[in-house]
Amino acid sequence: SSGINAEWPLRPGGKTFDFVLFSRRNLNRIGVRYFVRGADDDGNVANNVETEQIIRHNGQVASHVNTRGSIPLYWSQRSNITYKPFVKLFNKENQKDVFVRHMQQQIALYGKNICVSLIDDKGKEKEICQSFNYIGGQGLLPGVKFIHFDFHKECSKMRWYNLNILMDKLREDLDSYSYFFKDGQGKVTSTQSGVVRTNCIDCLDRTNVVQGLIARYVLTHQLRQMGVLGQGDEIPTSSQFEYVFKNRWADNGDGIARQYTGTPALKSDYTRTGVRTKMGLLQDGYKSMQRYVQNNFLDGVRQDSYDILVGNHRYSSVEESPLAKPRHPVAIFLPAAIGIFIALLILKLLMPEETWTSQISHIGLYIAVIVFLFKQVKAWGDYLVDQPRLYHTLAKAKAE
Repeated sequence: SSGINAEWPLRPGGKTFDFVLFSRRNLNRIGVRYFVRGADDDGNVANNVETEQIIRHNGQVASHVNTRGSIPLYWSQRSNITYKPFVKLFNKENQKDVFVRHMQQQIALYGKNICVSLIDDKGKEKEICQSFNYIGGQGLLPGVKFIHFDFHKECSKMRWYNLNILMDKLREDLDSYSYFFKDGQGKVTSTQSGVVRTNCIDCLDRTNVVQGLIARYVLTHQLRQMGVLGQGDEIPTSSQFEYVFKNRWADNGDGIARQYTGTPALKSDYTRTGVRTKMGLLQDGYKSMQRYVQNNFLDGVRQDSYDILVGNHRYSSVEESPLAKPRHPVAIFLPAAIGIFIALLILKLLMPEETWTSQISHIGLYIAVIVFLFKQVKAWGDYLVDQPRLYHTLAKAKAE
């Protein structure tokens, strides 16, 4: 969560108001990126977060809520040492039922819903994209709309202006859903009757960008109603508050991403500045490498910590703790063997032998062994990944 008191000199004397932004995470299906995906039997989804933006000025209060959550189907994407594991759909005959159960939860909490899906219609996301589009597009529940916007396709080659296509589809419903507003006399003059529920595959980077755009659109209307902005005025892109607004939303996205992936969000340069930059692309590459290491070799412990924290796992004084069980020998000996042979190769390159034939033969042998060992890494990937040992060990069995 984050908050700021922002002074915004729009007119002589300026306008001062409070701007607060915070997020609340649903604990019913808590976990980390590749170990907790999709929905459970009750319709709870992974990375389910509601974000509320609050404005206060001269006794007036306005707020607006956005939500995000994993695609509400039965699916998994378990770490297996590859950069981006395959998405697996399971329990396919009950996908429609779990989608309905999740959306009924959303309706009970927030009223009407627009499901905005930002996932790719190709590659590893293609199958789940088509399944979600098919189920979401059937109009199974009144008051629930579905929009698919292929973010990567539409915004490729720096065409970020295409996000206006999505916003054009949302404006009418956003105006209809309104927002909470209490006037200076304490009278509630409007309430929010619906939300936009946004997801990408992780409900992080693409989702952060779109939620920030929605929040800015609603905020403009709220500030006009408060008299901070004149009717028809827009938030000046050069104002102090523009900087505050974008950076608070980027900080919010980073906080949510750290809990789910272990790293800050990607595409945060756009969220912070409104412009996608080459430096931002380089930073995203570095963060992606961090995520690879985190998600494959460190997340099992994080998942177990979450399950203990929220009570998914209960300690037993009778049974042996799953944490006491040793890891598979492959997880110890294979990385060690790779390290040894890489060290031998480096030594051989730095300390050549007297004859070049002996030198070449030894170097060739070491390279061949290293290549063989890396092939074994792919074959034994499940054992090399830092797997959770408590509650969510069951999730893998269900997914398979």
